[in-house]
Amino acid sequence: MQTVTKLLTLHQTGLRDRSSSFHLSASAMVFDAGSGIFIRHPYLHTILLPAGHVEPNEMPIGCAIREFTEETGLVLKTVPHHLIDVNIIDIPANPKKGEGAHQHLDFRYWFSSIEPETNYQSELPVFRLTRREAPAEFQPYFALMPLN
Repeated sequence: MQTVTKLLTLHQTGLRDRSSSFHLSASAMVFDAGSGIFIRHPYLHTILLPAGHVEPNEMPIGCAIREFTEETGLVLKTVPHHLIDVNIIDIPANPKKGEGAHQHLDFRYWFSSIEPETNYQSELPVFRLTRREAPAEFQPYFALMPLN
């Protein structure tokens, strides 16, 4: 936690500026019918949690909720929820967006479930993966899955 506090203090003016070398991001871990909900990142071409950049005047929890719905077309039940992890992620340059290589300070939240029958158009390919199918980085989060 000391590292996170130090990074937030050092980069507080550029955390929401996409031209800076350090960005604030947030992601959502949610389970439905025994599977975690993931997306395929359009630039990194890998399976990740739904996530995105925290916008000006937005809190990380709000970003996680907004990005989850935008990317998956699903709506979260926002209560209960918990901050489950904070990660520093190296992001390669993306010339299409005019972004240089940078890092994300990613706040990861667990949400209890999704709202039934609220499926909007998703921005990205969505995957429902079991613990065994999920990328190794996310497998420990499956311990948070409610027992049915």
